[in-house]
This record gives sequence, structure tokens and C-alpha cells, in this order.
Amino acid sequence: MKAVFFYKGGVCAEVKDKEKMFEKRLPKGDGKVAGQGTKKDTVTTLLFKTKNENFAELFNRTLLTQEPVSPDELEDEDIKEAAYLRITENGGGTSLVQYRDVVKGVKNGRTFAVLGVENQSEIDYSMPFRVLEIDFVNYARQMRIIRDRHEAEWKDEKGRRHKPENITVGEYLGRFLKTDKIIRCVTLVVYWGEKPWDGPSRLSDIFQGESDISGTVQLNMNVLDVCRMPDEEICSYTSELRTVFGFKKYARDKDKLREFMDHNQEYFRNVSETALNALGELTHSPELQEIRTPKYQTQEGGFDMCLGIQEMMKDSKMEGIKEGIKEGIKEGEMKKARETTYELSDMGLSVDKIAKAVKVSLETVTKWLAERTVIAR
Repeated sequence: MKAVFFYKGGVCAEVKDKEKMFEKRLPKGDGKVAGQGTKKDTVTTLLFKTKNENFAELFNRTLLTQEPVSPDELEDEDIKEAAYLRITENGGGTSLVQYRDVVKGVKNGRTFAVLGVENQSEIDYSMPFRVLEIDFVNYARQMRIIRDRHEAEWKDEKGRRHKPENITVGEYLGRFLKTDKIIRCVTLVVYWGEKPWDGPSRLSDIFQGESDISGTVQLNMNVLDVCRMPDEEICSYTSELRTVFGFKKYARDKDKLREFMDHNQEYFRNVSETALNALGELTHSPELQEIRTPKYQTQEGGFDMCLGIQEMMKDSKMEGIKEGIKEGIKEGEMKKARETTYELSDMGLSVDKIAKAVKVSLETVTKWLAERTVIAR
């Protein structure tokens, strides 16, 4: 899953300062919902967390085509999303916590954005609600920051709150001005599964009854189904994501994988250790770990997957030839044993003595003699 948060104009610096103040004031021991505990980085997560080039290109080709970001503009952000909902006037409430896989901030002079990535390996039929849930925590935090700021601004020297002359009653009661804006959240689900995504793509898809009734909350969810990406789309990537996406798509089809690698050899000649580990995790292929040896390491510090896989295929072919030779020898020995069985039977030997003589099971000798009788008839 991937989430993008756009901070327009001068809002970003204020929001980030208020977030720090807000985190300090989160009540301890209140009920936590929406994501207890912390997340442990998976190898696939590190593909985006440690590689700004991969992270930037993924967003530029899926969500930010009009305002592309540069890898140099990206900064790591806290993966924790937290918000406190005040339920009673005396301060009672509950804290909401969510953890994203990867979060990075970008500053390009026009827009401040916080971009998050989450990976999905299984079809989650509640995914639109999960997207709404994780985005809501961010929205709730932003609203709380804005309202807390106004409450502080509207207090006099004695700490009593009053309504400024230049705001309306509605703005004062909601503690939210007509000019206040919160940062929008856009989420993309990155799905790595083998089965085609057949889960819901809109929040209304999980509603009971009619889904398109006006007035209901609508949330359209974008899904990047990696294994169903067209080759043209995969080959539009210029980072090592072309390697990862293509290998993952054809991992179970050796012929198509070989063809894809042949057409994209330059992307497989120097694969980073992070990408190689991610492919091992995504394809459950322990053989890929055999490439992580000095034998296949490149001068640039990566690994030559082309050479490694070619040699594996060659070794596999040799093993097949060896097995074929063994089977041929065994087949020849059995043919000779069968002929000897017929000869000994013609000499009047019993079935059990024949079996001991040709070193074959009694059942096999009996079967051979029965087949010979049928043929003779």
C-alpha cells in the first residue's frame, strides 16, 4: 500500500512543528486502535526504504506524473501515524495509531509531500476500509493541530477563550476557519500476489445493498497489480524496479522469464543486494541466494543475475542428462531381467526361484509372465 500526502504552500512547516508538539501531548495508557505495535521492515520494504531512486520512480509513474519528484529531494519520515480524539470536554478520549511501511518527505519549492509505501502480498477484501482507516488517522491529526492552534490564539492573557471580531460564529465553534486547509491523502495499493486482484477497489464495493447511492462516502482505491503489469509498463521503468517487476511476473514461467531477461540483460547484469533479497522474498526462491557469492559479484558492488541463472540452468540441464542416463541404464537392466525371466520359465523354474535369480520382486515376475501369456494367446 502506498499513501501520498500533499502539503501546499506554507502549511508544511507549521504542520510539522505542531505534529511534534502533538506527539508529546498524546495521553499515555489510553485505548489504541487501528494498528497496535510497530512494524518490522521486510526485505521488500527495504527495496523502497533504502533506495530513493526506486521510491521516486514508483511515485512518478503511478501518482505524481504532473509533479515528478527527484530522489535527491526525498527525506526519511517517521512511519508512525498518530492522532488523539477527544471524546469528552474534560479531556477524555482515545489515541489512534497506524504504522506505514515506508514514509518519505519531499520538498521541491512548490509542494511539500509525505509519501508512504506499503506492500500487499495477499488479497485483503477489507482493503478500501484499511485505506480509509490509515488516511483518517492522518486527517484527524491535522484537524487536531489546527484546532489546538486556534484555541491557543483565541485565549487572552488570563487564559479565557474569546471570539475574534474577524471570524464567524461557525468558524469559532468549529475552531476551523474558512481559509484553513488540510492535506489530502492519495493511496495506492501495490499488490505482489500470484492471483489476480479480485478484491474491492472502492469503499462502496463493501457496502450492503446499492453501492452508488448519492450522499454516501466514496473512496476510490488505486491498485498496482504487479504480476498483471504489461511488459510495456514494466519496461518503462529505468531503475531496478524493472528487474524486480519483470522477474516477479515471470518467476513461475522459465521460458518467458528467460525471454524477458534476454531482452533486458543490462538490468540483470548488476542487481543490488537489496533487490536480489527482495526477489528471494517475493518469489520464495532459495536458489537466488546462491547468486549472493563473490563469484557473481560485480565491480559496482551488485550481482550478475544473468550469469548466475545461466549457470544454474546449465547445471540443471546436466543433472537432467545424468538422470536420463541412470534411467536408461535401469531400463536396459529391467529389459534384460525380463528376457531372462522368460528363459528360466521355459526351463521350468518356479516363479519364486526366477525372482531370486533376476533380483526382481515376485510381483514383477508374476506380472511379466502373465503379460507373456496374454500376448501368446
